[in-house]
Amino acid sequence: MSLLYEHHYEPVRTSLPHIDPDSLAEMLVIVYDSVRHDFAIEVSWFEDCIRREWGVIKNIDREERKIKLIRDDGCWWIPIDNLLKLSGCSRR
Repeated sequence: MSLLYEHHYEPVRTSLPHIDPDSLAEMLVIVYDSVRHDFAIEVSWFEDCIRREWGVIKNIDREERKIKLIRDDGCWWIPIDNLLKLSGCSRR
């Protein structure tokens, strides 16, 4: 049961990869699908370190360019410009 509540942090050891516009567009499609179809995704983003969490996207703030990732044990507002990777998740 403790595995479900693990939070993942990775120190940044090299420069972060540049996300090209096509990759960002693909990630935003996954975000919109998570909102519409209510399925969990795994999100990696840069904060002070590389964070990796999973959950369901419940809100998109277009003015501040943030998405809200929600899970039973917490929620995170993630800046869209700091996204590194999105993928489907089977933990839900």
